[in-house]
Amino acid sequence: MQNLIKIENMNKEFPIGGKKFKALKEINLRIETGEFVGIVGPSGSGKTTLLNIIGSLDVNSSGSVSVLNNEIKTLSSFKAAKFRSHNIGFIFQTYNLLPVYTVYENVEFPLLLLKIKAKLRKKMIIEALEWVDLSDKIDSRPSQLSGGECQRVAIARAMVKKPLIVLADEPTANLDVENSHNILDAMKRINSELRTTFIFATHDQKVINYLNRKIVLVDGRITEDVLMKNYK
Repeated sequence: MQNLIKIENMNKEFPIGGKKFKALKEINLRIETGEFVGIVGPSGSGKTTLLNIIGSLDVNSSGSVSVLNNEIKTLSSFKAAKFRSHNIGFIFQTYNLLPVYTVYENVEFPLLLLKIKAKLRKKMIIEALEWVDLSDKIDSRPSQLSGGECQRVAIARAMVKKPLIVLADEPTANLDVENSHNILDAMKRINSELRTTFIFATHDQKVINYLNRKIVLVDGRITEDVLMKNYK
């Protein structure tokens, strides 16, 4: 398998009140193609910070973070945005759907940024909605959908460009048990069929039960990195 992500001796500091708070400490990590991995830990442990650095939404203070052979810290804002638009899909717990647009238009948005032609866009959008069983909601708006359906639209939006990596930050936090399992089943199916690498930031046991690999983060340090019983 190919190393998609290589992190070596990485630290992240934030200035607070004239001092520096170290959110991540000496992180060393490898993540490979096709993994279904979770960064697990309590609130404030640094999960989202680590996810944001991997996704080039933030940069490390020291050490090395290489994603798809791109050193994150060296990317300009323009190059980081271009890198994300081509290679990374994001799924957030609050869905971040545009309320005035239909399901079709919400899923279409990443493809517009990539300037993909209309005919191909339509084909890709329909395929993405089929992955998450929402073809019948194509003309609906977010206000007409349940929470679980909104999150499935968010998955379709993240997956429509077939990114190599999907970063999911607490994607089941606002969902009940049944919807959580539906969401996770859809992600697992996409992971299996497309070999997309999924990386979760979570403390939800429902998500943890689906993982192939669990990386435990406590007070900014990796304390455990284990393969789960369902590892393939």
